[in-house]
Amino acid sequence: MTKKYLIAISFLISTAFSNTVTAEGLDDAVEAMRAGDFAEAYCIIRPLAEYGDADAQYNIGWMYLNGYGLRVNDTLALEWWQRAAKQGHIDASFSIGMLYSLGEGKVAKDLDLAIDYYLVAARNGQEDAVALLQSMMMRNDKAILGRMDAINNQYGLLFGKKRLVKAKKLNARNGPSAKEKIVTRLIKGQAVLELYKKGRWSQVALLGDAGLGRTVWVYNPLLEPGE
Repeated sequence: MTKKYLIAISFLISTAFSNTVTAEGLDDAVEAMRAGDFAEAYCIIRPLAEYGDADAQYNIGWMYLNGYGLRVNDTLALEWWQRAAKQGHIDASFSIGMLYSLGEGKVAKDLDLAIDYYLVAARNGQEDAVALLQSMMMRNDKAILGRMDAINNQYGLLFGKKRLVKAKKLNARNGPSAKEKIVTRLIKGQAVLELYKKGRWSQVALLGDAGLGRTVWVYNPLLEPGE
């Protein structure tokens, strides 16, 4: 079983049917899923999805991704999730991002599109999307490096806290140690986004026009709260 399906099955069990759908038939669909009668669940959910219910569209997407009562079809999963996402379904946006990130089926891998959808979900409070994007920044993942400055300047407070350099000069390093190579030097008043703290060291991204396009480590006693 591929990584995509392991993730999808786990996600489906934990969340796919937790959302409230106003249609009375969803309870029956849930019971059918629990009993392993995916064909019956599909027959119940499909009309709701066609009618325009975003939760039903989201759930039917997972059924197509995993082949629950259906032939596995990530293209159709994407189509249903896109319908739900257009209605503001944030878990659908996150799922589309995941699909583009993995690119194991007919939907080709596209990390730029994946990040776009993760950002949509993150802006609307989807915690997994926030955590995933923050992790990519902290790893200096090459997929996000070219966009990190723009993302942090626009949405940075989703991922960390604004801090200002209070020392006249502050060395920014590759890692949380004075032995690590100095990447650049920051000046007093310069704004940074603090993503993570490790003792007296903070992993930060630069804000404003002076961005490096990557994260660095600084000695955090030389930072002060931002506005």
